[in-house]
Amino acid sequence: MPKQPHITRLLKESGTLLSGSMAAQGAAFVAYIVLGRLFTPGDFGQYSVFYSYIEVLIILSTAKYELAIVAADSDGEALLLSQGALRLNRTVSALLLCAAAVLAAAHAAPSALPPALMLLIPPMVYFCGTTRVYTHLCNRFRNYKSIAASEVVNSLSSVAARIGFGLLNTVVAALHTLGLPLGTVVGKMVGNLYFRLRLRRSPEVNPVLSRPPAFGAFAPLLRKHRNYPRYVMTKDLLTSFSANLPFLWLSLYFGEAALGLFGLAFTFTQRPVNILNGIFEKVFYADSVERRRRGEPIGPAVRRFLLATNAVAVPLCVGGYFVAEPLFVWLMGPRWEGAGYYIRCLLPWLLAMLSSNSLMFVSNLFSTQRVEFCFQLALLVLRVAALGAGILAGSFRLAILLLSGVSTAVLLILLGWYLLQINRYDRSLRQPSAPTAHS
Repeated sequence: MPKQPHITRLLKESGTLLSGSMAAQGAAFVAYIVLGRLFTPGDFGQYSVFYSYIEVLIILSTAKYELAIVAADSDGEALLLSQGALRLNRTVSALLLCAAAVLAAAHAAPSALPPALMLLIPPMVYFCGTTRVYTHLCNRFRNYKSIAASEVVNSLSSVAARIGFGLLNTVVAALHTLGLPLGTVVGKMVGNLYFRLRLRRSPEVNPVLSRPPAFGAFAPLLRKHRNYPRYVMTKDLLTSFSANLPFLWLSLYFGEAALGLFGLAFTFTQRPVNILNGIFEKVFYADSVERRRRGEPIGPAVRRFLLATNAVAVPLCVGGYFVAEPLFVWLMGPRWEGAGYYIRCLLPWLLAMLSSNSLMFVSNLFSTQRVEFCFQLALLVLRVAALGAGILAGSFRLAILLLSGVSTAVLLILLGWYLLQINRYDRSLRQPSAPTAHS
């Protein structure tokens, strides 16, 4: 197969996903300029804690079986895996709702989350889990337009809901706490329903929306792909907990205002990069699976990607270091003074994430999840040490600075390990075949 059409298709698919994400992020960016004047840093701090629980619990809801959809041996197997993951998501979400109701009734919510916020966690987990399964199913069939469209609808509906609740919080005091999370849940629900409607028009994907078969039909596939919950889910739980540790832990020792300043800086920097990483990983994962099946090298495309992204990202981060504080205050208002410090701290971490996290599919591709788990465990230990040092010193800023330093270092080492595996695979393709007995 000629290389150029393949590269052109790869760029086109990435562009389709990127256009949807850029539109979604553009709407969210404009919304935050408004929301920064409707909600206080304390409101954003509590919202950051709420969303941290979502990002950890969402991993349990599907046990990461959605990742097996792309690598399934046949389309029929992929459809069955999708139905099984959706059923698992419904079960876990229902259990979370029961647990949240008990905690809310007992006023025993963790990290001082109000009971009402606890009750919003299960529906958010459910809609996020469903969206993830739909996304990977579309990735399997390269239906990237549906993924991009659902992201735009989710973002616009979330923006509208959060701004609406923000305007109402002047007359309804509870909306100071509930406005941001409730708007996010509404947006995710609307985006999820729109995604489902689009999939009904897709002949390949529509069977997933029908009534799923009995559990016995899933059991052999669940056993076949048991490495996903065994290793990938465990690794991702560790990774997600590690990434959200600043919000879950520092909220116990420092005020919500400081957490809100860091949380919004985190939102403006890391979450857009996470979205870009998710796009690149989806496309590279599907592309690399195909290349491996055809016995083609993976490294050249990966190296071109790393050179191109860093050629753009490094100058932007250097410029961002100098303009972060005045630009942030100008956009968000004087109450957000100090957020620029956290943006500066996050910039090296962002550069490492942009390269390393886009290649996270490598451990799934080569079944090296155990080694990656060790990397993530080491990262968690170092992050605990960094945040602990900041807590002992009584300095929130020091905690974030140390957190960024250790995260950058480990991600760069992880990037080198990903590239080593890719290079090893490419070299194996160039090895001469062993001589046969008749040669």
